[in-house]
Parts: sequence; structure tokens; C-alpha cells
Amino acid sequence: MVKQNRVARNRADLEQELTDQIALLKNSCQSYDSGLEAIGKHIALILRVLFHHHGQSRSLLEQLGLRNKRFFDSAGLLNPKNLLSEMPLIVTRASSEEARYLAACQAGGSPIQPKKIKFVDWWNQPVLKDQAGRKFCRRELVQHVANTDGGAHVDPSLEEAYMDLSRNNSLGWFFSKGDVEEKFKGKPELACIRQIAHETLLSLAEIAPEHVNA
Repeated sequence: MVKQNRVARNRADLEQELTDQIALLKNSCQSYDSGLEAIGKHIALILRVLFHHHGQSRSLLEQLGLRNKRFFDSAGLLNPKNLLSEMPLIVTRASSEEARYLAACQAGGSPIQPKKIKFVDWWNQPVLKDQAGRKFCRRELVQHVANTDGGAHVDPSLEEAYMDLSRNNSLGWFFSKGDVEEKFKGKPELACIRQIAHETLLSLAEIAPEHVNA
């Protein structure tokens, strides 16, 4: 096979790609909010395109010099004294029939006022803790969903902590319906992804408004 030469993209091409990715992200968030929960996997893939920067993989925002800006944090810090599970990116909503995980933005906003923090902290500080004390940051949640759980790939095995979070109710919340205990509806990992997308769009509206409003 003849090796093909590669040609660098120019700035205008990268900026158009950012406009396209933001449009896809906004459309996917609307579909998620309309009830298509599975599209959270595609949201994770878009977030990976925007942010993942390691080895040969260069994030789109890094190529545009926009990755190391300040991003809106709607989670705050986990409480080290809290022995229960914590999930500040998401909320729960209960009725007489069921209880469900929702992204905070779907329920009217985060319990705390979002504040801007350095990207490295936003991307890497823990935002979820299960009952066993295992923690996840935004980077890990995005990579698990995008890399292994249906975003870009479906791996034959999943990392144990993520498997427990996404399949085995490691957050430990149950809903009592009469004499029956049921797990909360919805996927907490995808609700987190939806809230991360909300923070991303909120941040990019200040960092690159011409692309968000295109």
C-alpha cells in the first residue's frame, strides 16, 4: 500500500469543524432532553472530540488554542466526610410511580451557582462517588462512555467500577413502591454526560460565541 501524504488543516477549516461539532452537540442535547437517552453516548463522543488530548490524539479545542480556558463547574467539590454516594452533576426526580436520574440542567439548574475554574481542574477533579468510595472525574466518564460503551467502540469488557456504576446501581439509590424496591430509572453516567455537555456549551458561549451562535 502506498503511503499517502497528509496535509495540515488551516485555521478556517478547524473553526468550521468547531461550529459543526457544537451544532451536533446542541442537537444531541435536545434529543436527549426529548427522551432519547441513548444519544448520551453520541454526546460523549462529541465531548471526546472537543477535549481528549493524549499521544497522537489532539483535541479540537487544543488545536484552536481554546482548551486551556476557564470552564463552568456546576458540581463543586465532593465532601470528603460524606460516606454516602455523591452525584452533584445530576439530580433525582420522584413521582408516585418511579424515581429517575436527571442532569441538573433538565431539572432547572444546579443546586450551586456554576463558577468558572481552570480547565485542568474542571476536566480532572472528581464529580461522582459511588457507595464504595470509587470516584469519577469528567474525563473518565467521557472516556468510558465514548471509548468503551457505545460512543465510538463497544468493548467486550468494561472497567469494574464503571460496570458497577452503569449496570449494578453502585450509587445505591432505590425507590420504594409499596412493598417493592426498584432501582432509579435512567442511566446516571449518561445524565452526567448530559450535564457536562451543558457546562461545555455554557463555557463555549463565552469562549467562542461566534461558533455557538452560528
